Amino acid sequence: VGISSILILLLITSAATAKVYDGFYKDLSLGGWRVLTALFDDLWNKTPEMVDDAYKSDSEYYQSYGFRFEEHKIITEDGYILSAHRLPGKQSDKIKDLIGRPPVMLQHGLLDNSATFTIGAFNRSLPYLLSEAGYDVWMTNTRGNFNSYEHSNPKDYSVFDQHSKYWNFTFDQMAIYDLPANIDYILDYTNHEKLTYIGHSQGTIQFWAANSMGNIANKIEAFVGLGPVMYIKNMRSPIMAILKLSGINNLFKYMDWNNLLIWPKIVNVELKSIVKYFRKTVWRFVQLIVGVEPEIMIDLDRMPVMGRHEPGGTSLNNMLHWLQMSNSGLFQRMDYGEEENIKVYGQAIAPLFDQENLKKNLKDLDMFLIRGDIDVFVEENDFQKLIDIFADKIGTTLQYKVIPKYGHLDYIWAHSSYEEVALPVLDFLKNRRTST
Repeated sequence: VGISSILILLLITSAATAKVYDGFYKDLSLGGWRVLTALFDDLWNKTPEMVDDAYKSDSEYYQSYGFRFEEHKIITEDGYILSAHRLPGKQSDKIKDLIGRPPVMLQHGLLDNSATFTIGAFNRSLPYLLSEAGYDVWMTNTRGNFNSYEHSNPKDYSVFDQHSKYWNFTFDQMAIYDLPANIDYILDYTNHEKLTYIGHSQGTIQFWAANSMGNIANKIEAFVGLGPVMYIKNMRSPIMAILKLSGINNLFKYMDWNNLLIWPKIVNVELKSIVKYFRKTVWRFVQLIVGVEPEIMIDLDRMPVMGRHEPGGTSLNNMLHWLQMSNSGLFQRMDYGEEENIKVYGQAIAPLFDQENLKKNLKDLDMFLIRGDIDVFVEENDFQKLIDIFADKIGTTLQYKVIPKYGHLDYIWAHSSYEEVALPVLDFLKNRRTST
């Protein structure tokens, strides 16, 4: 908690000379004030008992609710070993009744992992409801989060070596290698030709990128984007704004610090106990990253569950890629600098993602996008640029919904996500299936 206060002071200090978005100082001061008042609330009020789910590992969590749980290891073309968590059905289901279920893939966002989809109450979560609706549920993990810490060449790609080649990736590599590997593995394992894809945040940007550089849409039955991100020029995250403008990335590079929020999973086993006492403080600090919302939309009693499983971690290069897009306002490959760009791309300037190829590949794909109207990573003007790309699909193969007072994590963590997100997603998929 003391560290949180120090960070807030440092952010305010470094922001003093930075050119930031309109309303930045209001957001930072209001967010900082809410962190401090939340701290007093947490210290003053009696700490509620920790919910049982906070003590459970991934497998224990799903099995305690009566579901079958499997962990699958998926090797990408460039040797990264990814972890996918599968819920084929209930423990009470007969094996013959599980065969042939249509697969659905849920892909988490930035600094996250597959557990994010069940931080809220499980019986109101998308994995639970999709399984109940007859889907074979797969929750995948990108390279660099603590569920996917392995590589087929551990000598040169050691996760806990800051100097290793392991951390030389951005969401470019997730789109080129991770997404196709996950999709092909799931389809091969389930003996299906197509799957339904549900992405949150970075899980959507990977999808756009993959279909602009290649074509995975021909293996997708339908696409659902929660907090769909493509352009982030108008991003209104206080901490991301400071990271973008303070030059802290140069400090990280000088220190040869190539990853963020990386530690062994055992740390989270203890982290939940700290979050238990400071659940409101932790959430208010998280809001400095994902957006300073006027209301708390989540169940704070579930915060220790978050502490048990979050954050997922990622590479410094991946964060720099996000900051690059925020600075430029472009949907563009990672810019390594002129000399390295020539080596990687054969040209001095990092190429833009191919919108025409993206439009062509997604022309006939059924899509459902959900945006919160206070989501700082999916600001209205940026979202409109995304929608404009697919303008000819609106009303036919593209539907979208805007939810009032929803922020970037509310799609999967909010009290009302069951009514506002999960049920509309199920209706979209059900109506698709009955009409095809």
